[in-house]
Amino acid sequence: MTARERTVSDPKVAVIVFPGTNSENETVDACRDAGMDARLFWWSEDPERLRAFDAYVLAGGFAHEDRVRAGAIAAKSPIVAVIKEEAEKGKLVLGLCNGAQVVAEAGMLGPVALAHNLPAHHFQGLLVDVVVDREPQRCAFTDGLAPGTVMTMALAHGEGRFTGAPAAFEDLEEHARIVLRYGGESPNGAMDRAAGVCNDRGNVLALMPHPERAAWSFNVAFGEPELRAHDPNEPAGAHAIFRCMAAALRRQPTPK
Repeated sequence: MTARERTVSDPKVAVIVFPGTNSENETVDACRDAGMDARLFWWSEDPERLRAFDAYVLAGGFAHEDRVRAGAIAAKSPIVAVIKEEAEKGKLVLGLCNGAQVVAEAGMLGPVALAHNLPAHHFQGLLVDVVVDREPQRCAFTDGLAPGTVMTMALAHGEGRFTGAPAAFEDLEEHARIVLRYGGESPNGAMDRAAGVCNDRGNVLALMPHPERAAWSFNVAFGEPELRAHDPNEPAGAHAIFRCMAAALRRQPTPK
């Protein structure tokens, strides 16, 4: 990834690692390239140390082998309990794929769940278009992007279908909480083509496709020939999620 010297003023971000987590190093790189001071925070560390960070990213993978349900065990951990408390104070939380499942299981989205993909009923791995919805300013992780912006991301999950009672999704629509949708038909059967759902305050985002796996030109140049002449380490479209996160952290000092 592109080298960037970190400074003491960079927002401090903890990228959470549980047994079975993956993509954590790409997530750290994406945060650092966006101007954040990110480091891995292991499940075995003292959860109270998390309070010193300005924001949190729950990375993808298969925390605790996704036993019971995807994200269910991690959601009950002391680490997530602290993150939930800090989110209630206004700190930013980004859940990516398995991290999104943890966010939902921990109740940070309200009555929104994640279920097995339909109609596939199995793990799917493919690149997808993700579209910024009508009110990007609604969420810290999309604030600053234009409505209709299309980003390529990597979908890689078997239980990634946002679902819930019709009334719950009517509320999501009314309050513009589905901030990112799949372009075209939903590949996993998500209700209302939901790819990314934020909480009511807009400081927590559960995003099922991976932006960190398509954050640089070399990740997507095979499908976008115009990028082949660029620096392979140049940030690509999905990197915008991390840039928006960094900008939000700089605009509003995070509560301690």
